Amino acid sequence: MGKNIPTYDDVQKIREALMESAFSHWYHDELFSPHWWFLLLSTLLPYYLWWKVVDKARLFEILTYGLICGIFSSLLDVMGVDLLLWGYPNKLIHFIPPLLPADLVVIPVAGMLIYQYFSTWKTFIPAAIVLAGVLGFIIEHFFAIYNMFDLIKWKHSYSFIGFICLYLGVRLLVNVLKVHSEK
Repeated sequence: MGKNIPTYDDVQKIREALMESAFSHWYHDELFSPHWWFLLLSTLLPYYLWWKVVDKARLFEILTYGLICGIFSSLLDVMGVDLLLWGYPNKLIHFIPPLLPADLVVIPVAGMLIYQYFSTWKTFIPAAIVLAGVLGFIIEHFFAIYNMFDLIKWKHSYSFIGFICLYLGVRLLVNVLKVHSEK
């Protein structure tokens, strides 16, 4: 190995220093700030409201759709943050990378609502496009304005396309799973 190539131990020491710095920043600058309270509310309120309106007869199917949306959005978010395409100056919990309220709450809950209320492809596709527009151009823009989302090498239009692909792809996957589970 070359002299300038860091070893695993070197990388671990850097990660340890980063973890300590990140915790200190979170504890002193983020915890209980207005942004933190907004993130907490954004994490709890959508599921409470969703529970009030979810079609309980289709709960398993709708929840499956939402869980798959959450998994994919979390994976994509981790990749985007690690590739320095975007970042999150504020976090609800310091050791949970990316934005928990978006990946596991807002994106899946919004997706579950359109999945529930727009049951055919003919109605679901336009609903997914509108939702992608709201998330990509309005919600993300709001988060960027209030320094809760940092576009580094990313554009809102990329998110718009990504949200469309996410919602349509997950619907297709759930439909395939439904067909195979009914056999």
